[in-house]
Amino acid sequence: MKNLFISTTLDHYLQSKNAFTIVDQIIQLQKDPNVFNEDFQVWKITKIDEITFLVELQDGNLNTILLHYFQSASIKIFELTVWLENTTLYFPNER
Repeated sequence: MKNLFISTTLDHYLQSKNAFTIVDQIIQLQKDPNVFNEDFQVWKITKIDEITFLVELQDGNLNTILLHYFQSASIKIFELTVWLENTTLYFPNER
């Protein structure tokens, strides 16, 4: 993925929650061919414990494509769903 655009609303939200690590994870996971070849991506991020997050990628039909765990002590989010379509990351209600 050459460029990833983030909607203004999502950008402000991520800044307020110190959560740009989530975007970094999504970009890093684009290297996986199963992820990169998915035209429409539903990303669900869930906080598991104090520092562990689960990132789940689904297609638009609720099929799970990938599960990924990462750790961060600074993110102030418990649950988040974002969509990635045509190199733009945004909240579902922004479509």
